[in-house]
Amino acid sequence: MNEYLSFYEKYKISPVVQDIDNFKEHVRRRNNLYRQLGASHLIFKDKDILEIGPGGGYNALVTYSYGPKTYTLIEPSTQGYHELKNNFKNLDKNVFIFNEMLEEFKAIKQYDIIICEGLIPGLSSKEQFIKIIQSLLKPNGIFIMTTSDQVSVFFEIIRKYMANVLIKDIEDIDEKVKILVDSFSSHLDTLKGMTRSYSDWCLDNLVGDAILEHTLSINDAIELLKNNYILGISPNIFNNYSWYKQLPTNTFEYNQVFQEQMLEKWHNFIDYRFIQKDRDYKSNIELSKYCLELIKAIKNSDDKIKIVDILEKIKINLKSDIEKETLLAIEEAIEVINDSITPTKIKNMKFFNSAFGRGQAYISFVKENIDYE
Repeated sequence: MNEYLSFYEKYKISPVVQDIDNFKEHVRRRNNLYRQLGASHLIFKDKDILEIGPGGGYNALVTYSYGPKTYTLIEPSTQGYHELKNNFKNLDKNVFIFNEMLEEFKAIKQYDIIICEGLIPGLSSKEQFIKIIQSLLKPNGIFIMTTSDQVSVFFEIIRKYMANVLIKDIEDIDEKVKILVDSFSSHLDTLKGMTRSYSDWCLDNLVGDAILEHTLSINDAIELLKNNYILGISPNIFNNYSWYKQLPTNTFEYNQVFQEQMLEKWHNFIDYRFIQKDRDYKSNIELSKYCLELIKAIKNSDDKIKIVDILEKIKINLKSDIEKETLLAIEEAIEVINDSITPTKIKNMKFFNSAFGRGQAYISFVKENIDYE
C-alpha cells in the first residue's frame, strides 16, 4: 500500500474533491490542458481509455464527455471509489470502475490512452508502477502523467515542516486540519483558480507525508519512459526550432533536447509567479541536491539548525538568478523558523505567504511502436 492510499484509507478521505459547480469552466480548463499536451478532445473519441487514480472522477467527467469507446477507471481509495461511482451513476455507458490498486488489476486488453495524474510522484515504487502502465499501453498509444519534484514543491516542503511543528503533539485529525487551515488560509488565498477546499489541501500536503516522496522530475520521467517520445508538456517550457526532417528518429535523441533545456530551466519551477532566464545547468543540479537534502532533513529530523543551514545554501544558490520576492520569501521562512513557528506568525507572513512552487507538471508521451522492455 502506498503513502497516499494508506493515509486516505486510515482517515476515510476522498482524495482531491473539486468544486465544479461551474462545469463549463471546468471543461474549458481541461481542454486547455489537453491542448498543451498535444491531445485535443478528438484524440479521445472512440478510444479505449484507462485512468488510474481518478479520485472522485471530477476530471474524468470531462474526459468522458469526449466520447471514448470504453473508459476504465481504477480507484484504490474506498471513499474515492464511492464518490466516483456516485459521479458516474447516470453516465455508465461503456464505463468500468474498479476499486483496487493497479498492481491488482487484471487487464484483458491494452489501451489507446492511459491517464495517471497526481499519483506517481508520491509513490516509493515509481519505476515498477510505470512499467506496469507501459505494459497496458498500445504501441503508438498516449500516456499522460504528472511529475512533481524537490524543486517544484520547495515552498510546500517548508510549509510541511512548519505544519509538523504546529501539530506534532495533536492526535485528532480534525483538530490538526483546523489549526493548519487557520494558519495557512492567508497563503492559499493568494492562489487564483483554486478548486480544492483548504481543508483538503492541508490534509494532502501538510498532514500526510506523501509530499516528502515528490522527487520525480520531468527528466526522471523521460528516463523512465525511454521508449516514448514527448508529445507535450504543461507548463509549456520547451522550444525546438528543428525542422521536422532534421529531428532524430529514435526516442533517446529526440527527447535529449528537452532534457538539456530542463536542466537550464529547472530553477523556474521553484516559484510559479516568475519566469527567469535560463542558467548554467550545474547551478540547477546543485539546487536540486540542496532541495533533496531539505526533504531528507525534514523526514529524519526536526533539527531546525540543519534546516536553516540548507535554506541558506539554497538562498545563495539562487541569489543572482531569481526574483527579489522569492529571496525575501526564503529569508522570511528562515526568520520564522529561527524564532518560533506559531499560527499567528505563519498567518501574518508578508513575502512567504504568496510563494508557491509550480507543483506538478503534466507531460504526455507517445509509446514507440516496439515492445516495452
